[in-house]
Amino acid sequence: MSRKLRIWETALRDAHQSLWATRMTSDMMEPIIPTMDAAGYGILGVAGSAVFESCIYYLAEDPWERLRMIQKSAPNTMKNVYIRSLNVLGWDLFADDVFPLTIDTLTRYGINCINTFDALNDTANMAVSIKATKTAGLHAVGSIVFSESPVHTDEHFVEKAKELVALGVDAVQIKDSGALLTPDRVRTLVPAIRTAIGEDIDLHMHTHCTSGLGPLVALESMPLGVDVIHTAISPIAHATSNPPTELIVQEALNQGVDIDVDINKVNEIAEHFRQQAIKNDMPIGAPVAYDPGLFRHQVPGGMRSNLEKQMQEIGLHDKLPAVLEEIVQMREELGWPIMVSPMAQFIGVQALLNVVEAERYTTIQTEIKNYVLGWYGQLAAPVDPNIMDKIADGEEPITDRPGALLEPMVESFRAQHGPFESDEELILAMHFKPKLLDEWREARKVRAGRPTAKTPVATLIKELAHRPDVSYVFVEKGSTRVSHVA
Repeated sequence: MSRKLRIWETALRDAHQSLWATRMTSDMMEPIIPTMDAAGYGILGVAGSAVFESCIYYLAEDPWERLRMIQKSAPNTMKNVYIRSLNVLGWDLFADDVFPLTIDTLTRYGINCINTFDALNDTANMAVSIKATKTAGLHAVGSIVFSESPVHTDEHFVEKAKELVALGVDAVQIKDSGALLTPDRVRTLVPAIRTAIGEDIDLHMHTHCTSGLGPLVALESMPLGVDVIHTAISPIAHATSNPPTELIVQEALNQGVDIDVDINKVNEIAEHFRQQAIKNDMPIGAPVAYDPGLFRHQVPGGMRSNLEKQMQEIGLHDKLPAVLEEIVQMREELGWPIMVSPMAQFIGVQALLNVVEAERYTTIQTEIKNYVLGWYGQLAAPVDPNIMDKIADGEEPITDRPGALLEPMVESFRAQHGPFESDEELILAMHFKPKLLDEWREARKVRAGRPTAKTPVATLIKELAHRPDVSYVFVEKGSTRVSHVA
């Protein structure tokens, strides 16, 4: 069967999350979004938990206003938000009633596609989000997170795909966020899942370039039955990001694949983000060498860079090789958890503790204990009995779906912490601490009164005008030096 290939552009979410620590501002993206809307993309990925967090923690932006702006600038293209199966847009466990509240609210901002994923590929955890998505009349994508282990076989992933189809998804995504797929594995996995889900369900390929194989993986999947390939515009592609849009689109055109993307507009989009990278001193993505070590520890690229930085700051950088080897051992002991958020972060911290303390598992994170007790869902394989005894400390694992054990919380939260001016305010209050939101609101007020100038120097001068406490300024670039004493 000849299939039309669609492109899911990740520039507005995953690409800058991977390369720019989710620091792309709305001002950096707004001018080019109408062109993106006219470029023929199948889907624009626009938000997820990291975008909400970055807006609140770092950018002093309103994430809802960003979504409104994107909808106004790109009304014709499907727009997606990622939802975590147990955590919605955050890290805490949320009751089932938070999902329809959040998804219904997102629809007001032109979001018409929800991609649900679960860190353990426990589709029972995903059912509530998928049901809420379908009830709202949105396009439901269910993700299968790829991993390498003795239990993560093609047969395992095929069963997960069938479970997602039974839940009523419109599309199944192979989510290779760890960049662990190889061209050889693609040749067996993609046809197997394509056959399992049938011809009426879309199949997505989502991979990263951390191993150096991302572009090859995406190209290899193209003739094997995928409907959608996730790509990043080239200035924010490669490295730990996604394969470059231009490469995939051009190769599809070369092969005579049915694709609607306008390569000229794609080149215009690329130039815009290239200039934004230069203007804002952001890295431009570049191909990386093949890294076989990644397939052992499976630590995602973004997490590894953060881990290295944190260990450097506390004087433990020399312990990094030992921590990576500890992660390898821990995955086997803990039933082969997938190195994806939030599990990757939990395992990384526990591995560091195991390395620096006299005895492994002397200190046990609450999250690791909750994992072995089933509070994140069904494990892919049993935990080593000796390790289980040490971590569980006599507690019995739960046998039900975690969300089913939590009381409905929306109305009780509203009564206890309200009143709230809107559902948007309620959702933010459920995901972020009151003190943080107060600081964010104050930062928003300050930011509103300080328009960003056209050049970095002009922006600096405008900022200093609001800072009477600054008495001395020294600026140096190359051989040019400027100083001022108030």
